[in-house]
Amino acid sequence: MIKFFRKIRQNLLSEGKTEKPASRTGRYFKYAIGEIILVVIGILIALQINNWNENKKTEHQLNNIYKEVELNLKSDLSNLDIVINQYEQLELRLETMISEEYSNIPLDSINAKNYSECIPCQGDVIAFIPFEFKDKGVELLKTYNDYNAKENKGLTNEIIQFYKNFEHLNLVLDKLKEESFNTIRYFEEFSWYSDFMHGKYNPKTIDFFANNRIFKNKVVTYRLIAIQNYLPYLREYKKSATTLLEKLKTTN
Repeated sequence: MIKFFRKIRQNLLSEGKTEKPASRTGRYFKYAIGEIILVVIGILIALQINNWNENKKTEHQLNNIYKEVELNLKSDLSNLDIVINQYEQLELRLETMISEEYSNIPLDSINAKNYSECIPCQGDVIAFIPFEFKDKGVELLKTYNDYNAKENKGLTNEIIQFYKNFEHLNLVLDKLKEESFNTIRYFEEFSWYSDFMHGKYNPKTIDFFANNRIFKNKVVTYRLIAIQNYLPYLREYKKSATTLLEKLKTTN
């Protein structure tokens, strides 16, 4: 198109050389208008190319962030199965600790040789199994200026909302940590504490775990947080993360 206008301009100049002055002025005026049109067209084409390049750059950056989110979810899911399985096994041990049958076991049935079989002595209620999801991708997404990526607004918002929905997962874990540390501080008051922490047999420890009502209550509280709250959240995170991961795979 620019060549077309340039040819017209050259024809106007050639014709103007053989015409009268008044007519020549009109020709030059048309030539000037042609020059302006050429400049405007050039600017518009340059802007269009620049916008196209910026859109491609934006799309590339956004896809890289989506890939980071995808990697985060894959890592989370690979670790989550192990964590969920550990909490499911923990649930069985906690139920045993608070059962009447376990409270009535003969104290002399546990000794230095089979001390490792003492379920409460394993220290479940003073420990926790952490799961902290990776959020590098979503943090990049929050700070990313994606105004030009309107076609991906829905997916971007879905990812951000997904992580927002599971912020309480870390809050429950913090509560579990707090309860574990509180129990440790409670155990510190007893003479058998040092033996217990070093995995050493002490008959007073066995008597405490079998008969102490406060300990039983602490097990119930720990179970409430770990099994009735944290474990269901982990399962829901796994389900939702799997669904979101499938969407990301189809996008990339």
